[in-house]
Amino acid sequence: MAHFCARMAGTAALALLTATAANGHPLPQKEIYAGPLAVPPSAPSMLGTTAVRIRADRFSGSWARALEDASRVPAMQQLIAPARGLTRPQQIAFVQRAVSTNIRWISDATEWGQHDYWASAAQTLAHGAGDMEDRAIVKMQALRALGFDQRDLYITLARDRVGGPLTVLAVRYAGRFFILDDTGGTPFLADSRSFELQPILSFGWTGAWVHQKPGVSLAIASASAGAAGTHK
Repeated sequence: MAHFCARMAGTAALALLTATAANGHPLPQKEIYAGPLAVPPSAPSMLGTTAVRIRADRFSGSWARALEDASRVPAMQQLIAPARGLTRPQQIAFVQRAVSTNIRWISDATEWGQHDYWASAAQTLAHGAGDMEDRAIVKMQALRALGFDQRDLYITLARDRVGGPLTVLAVRYAGRFFILDDTGGTPFLADSRSFELQPILSFGWTGAWVHQKPGVSLAIASASAGAAGTHK
């Protein structure tokens, strides 16, 4: 697995969150709080954090597009065809390279005329371009089309100590998380970057989560996530 360790740098987008607790009650402005819910097995607890379930209602439209199945889209079939006979680790690395090579970066303002728009994988493939979130979504749908369990795929909004806010795809494989960032570099084990990379919010097929560090209250973690501004 050593070939998965790589350097990470870059820029990315982190969106403001308006959330509600699991019981449906609104939360204080710019706060995320889920209450004392048990963390389900599918929760993306990684990089020294506990993932606490939330309802991220502000992202409902964005995440609905992210979840749109692109496995039968011809452009997706063409993208992943060379990876069908590879091992799972090789497929992860292949998708990272293929998306970075074939989907050029473009801002949402230029592509969609919006400050923050999460395109579906089909939309991004059709345009051949997208920003950090869009390319992460294509990677997620590509691995799903290759047969990865969708419950092991997460779009994670995070912060890098050097590069600032970023969006990555986190893939759980063999009980460990691999990170596919937007630099096009080799995917790396999350725990190999536990000092530099701080996950803030994650979205997956079974829910959304805020990441809480040991010794940090949910209120502080929520305020940190809610105060993080979009950086395009």
